[in-house]
Amino acid sequence: MDKGREKTKIWQADQDVDIEDLTFIIPIIISVVLLFVFLLRKYIRWTVQCPSNNRLDGKTVLITGANTGIGKATATELAKRGAKVILACRDRKKGDAVARLIKIKTNNDEIYSYHLDLSSLVTIKEFVDDFTAREPFLHILINNAACMGPKATTEDGYERTFGVNYLGHFYLTYLLQHRLKKCAPSRVINVISDTYEKATLNFEDMAMLKYDIYKAYTRSKLAMVLFTVEATRRWMSSQVLFYGVHPGMVCTDLLRNWPGVTGNVLQAISRILFKSPEDGCQTIVYCAVANEIRAQAGKFLENCQLMKVKKIARDKDMANKLWEVSLHLCKLPPETETDSEVIINGKPEAEADGEEEGKKEK
Repeated sequence: MDKGREKTKIWQADQDVDIEDLTFIIPIIISVVLLFVFLLRKYIRWTVQCPSNNRLDGKTVLITGANTGIGKATATELAKRGAKVILACRDRKKGDAVARLIKIKTNNDEIYSYHLDLSSLVTIKEFVDDFTAREPFLHILINNAACMGPKATTEDGYERTFGVNYLGHFYLTYLLQHRLKKCAPSRVINVISDTYEKATLNFEDMAMLKYDIYKAYTRSKLAMVLFTVEATRRWMSSQVLFYGVHPGMVCTDLLRNWPGVTGNVLQAISRILFKSPEDGCQTIVYCAVANEIRAQAGKFLENCQLMKVKKIARDKDMANKLWEVSLHLCKLPPETETDSEVIINGKPEAEADGEEEGKKEK
């Protein structure tokens, strides 16, 4: 009996030690977790503010998805610099409200709201007709609007994420090309994402039969990357300068349509860890105003610096194929190389090819 009691006391003593150890370890674990979250937040939110103080007086800027998030922040920043800013928004009432707010905040009365639904090719055409009838100039086009959500289709029957994030912007830019060329040197800034690295683009499955929210989004951003490269190749001779901007992880409304608990968790994380729209727009503003950026046409930037891109972003055949498919999906006539002078290394493609052949002969 005495031995049994001794064992019980020893066991209880061990238990007491374990509980004491636990109360000592828990604060350490919590501290480490909080430190990790703090450092991760600092890393994700690290931002380079636009280093250029250039103004845009007399310039007209068109921004898609400008009633919220990065688009709204960009519009505000450019309005401060004297630009005439056109907010192209799916929700006209919200667009009008934001336009009034920006006018008050910046003392710039040249802020206007237009209705634009990128999920409808007909609406895009109506917008362009209205815009070109009322606005004589377009110096900077910022293709910012984006969506992410459950499987759906556009009014034209295309997969919605691809249709809104890429195809709608392709069609809009294509229809505005004459206005952009008229105002050359003009700039087109495509908001991309580094998630394009994980994307695949299967031209035989444009409907994405096995739909996945994240894969649909990455595919649309890969398309925007390829669009930036191919448009530069085709329109550089007309001094329409394209740039791709990765704003980083920014707290916007992009995740609002992600269904279920996952969507709620992601939105909570974004509010804690991600950049503010005001920080996220800085590289876009830089591409819009900086003089030194002209030499970087066709490149991609993050935090106001050039970013490295994967090999898939420079796939000339895929970019050309996407352009042709996009023309078909938008019911536009096919192009030939003579329709749009192609530039390689700053020279017409025919001239560049001739130089290469000359080097080989030598």
